[in-house]
Amino acid sequence: MSDYNSNSNNNALSAWNRLHLIVAIALAALLALLSLTGMATPQGTCPAAAPVAAPEVAAIAAAPVVEAPPVARLYFDVDVSDTIAEGKPLLDPVVAWLAANPAARAVVTGYHDPTGTAGRNHDLAKSRAQTVQAALVAAGVAADRIDLVKPVSTDGGGDLKEARRVEVSVK
Repeated sequence: MSDYNSNSNNNALSAWNRLHLIVAIALAALLALLSLTGMATPQGTCPAAAPVAAPEVAAIAAAPVVEAPPVARLYFDVDVSDTIAEGKPLLDPVVAWLAANPAARAVVTGYHDPTGTAGRNHDLAKSRAQTVQAALVAAGVAADRIDLVKPVSTDGGGDLKEARRVEVSVK
């Protein structure tokens, strides 16, 4: 039966330990010699060569985040539905945004002032919205991307000019 603490085993372990120590010292000396000659350097550095610039990575241009344009308000004169008083350039930001965002839609809502009969005012608000819809189509917006929406209350409130408007928003 063998005993791990026997003299023969201790002599073998001592010989192994001595050999291990000699090899470790030799490797340390070799590494030191290589470091002095510049042949071995710490990982990640290279003093013998000029620093190398990181490879250029093509920047991926993220699509600019563009907020939807504010609601465009187009005003009409009293009892008029075929001519936009303030002019069509007010639609330009909406048209540009719709062109850049093909999945977006325009929402057109017409209002009227309290003068005239209820039936006439309803028709006037709708006709104004259709005039703005036609202006959007003429500017290049597809008709199927324009929603005409009747508001809960078509009268525009106390300010008569504000009441004679059409609002254009995007969704």
